[in-house]
Amino acid sequence: MAPADNWKRAQLDDSFWAEQFAGLQDPHVAPINELVDRLSHAKGAVRLPHAAPWHGGIHAPVLSVLNDPGEKTLVPDFLCLRNPDRASDRQRHLMTEFDINPSDFCPWNGYPWPRENKKDLTPGEALEGGRALLEIMSLMTNLRLLLLLGRKARDAADAVLPELTASYPHLEVVRSLHPLGAKSTVHRQEQKVVWANVATLIKQGMA
Repeated sequence: MAPADNWKRAQLDDSFWAEQFAGLQDPHVAPINELVDRLSHAKGAVRLPHAAPWHGGIHAPVLSVLNDPGEKTLVPDFLCLRNPDRASDRQRHLMTEFDINPSDFCPWNGYPWPRENKKDLTPGEALEGGRALLEIMSLMTNLRLLLLLGRKARDAADAVLPELTASYPHLEVVRSLHPLGAKSTVHRQEQKVVWANVATLIKQGMA
């Protein structure tokens, strides 16, 4: 187990993933996975990660948005913070430090389809991602916080910002660095302040 991490990485052969596959149609993630399948077919049945039932799905108070799933050959099976990658590691460490439960989060990507480069989103891609973001937001039953982690997440939200703010006037929107974007001591401290505030907002919502 990594330091300051309540939930270890789940390697590809971990039984955890079989449990996630078995729960793909659980009520709290089935609507999201139906959306994922529609988004996949819209791009020629390209492979997309599905919502992991380990997270809160449509009942999560926080929709946590990263960049994109990566290249086609590297797309993970699930949107899940137990994926064996460094960005997931960093988020788990922050969740542990600030006592955030996995069920409080529903992971998503600003551009939900694979991309073969790491460049910024084009205006067209940002708009597509923004429309998909609005779709998943419409499924959420208890959404209190939109957490935009990284430029692509922010660009997708900004592409539909008038509609987003009109539809969710009381929603907290937090913009921060990508989990791996905090390179300096100052940025790491700023990142921790953001996550401390996220934890506070979650707890306030539960009170």
